[in-house]
Amino acid sequence: MKTLAIIALMAGTATVGAAGLAAAQPHHGGMANMMERFDTNGDGQITKEEAEAAKAARFAEADTNGDGGLSMAEMQAFHAAEKARRMETMRQRMFEKADADGNGVISADEFEARGAPMFDRMDADGDGVITADEMQAMRDRRCDGAMGDCPRRGGGPGPR
Repeated sequence: MKTLAIIALMAGTATVGAAGLAAAQPHHGGMANMMERFDTNGDGQITKEEAEAAKAARFAEADTNGDGGLSMAEMQAFHAAEKARRMETMRQRMFEKADADGNGVISADEFEARGAPMFDRMDADGDGVITADEMQAMRDRRCDGAMGDCPRRGGGPGPR
């Protein structure tokens, strides 16, 4: 039983550590965010000690009852809180980007302007009309580029 508890604790630690590092990867706020979160002494470098300290802090945050182990409920709550934090950050960034004049309100003009760049990129021949071929070409560029294979919302690869 003691061995099982130790294995569970190690697995939980690895999971929270991996989640912490994953949350700091470029797709979750960029390298600058990772540097900001891990480089605690501000010297522009992340030492192994700083990374370990960040992992320990994340574990302590997830271990809400302070027993040195993570229950399934604690893991689920931690992941839900992290997801909510990321979503709020994303919403805030989207709002700030749309609010071009920074007055805290998105005007009708600002709202309309946010879709124009995408329309212009999709309208390859600039005729003011997006054809099915232009939509497919945009999808192909997006899926074959840095994002790799383009999955559907359901999880499987999209049609080619």
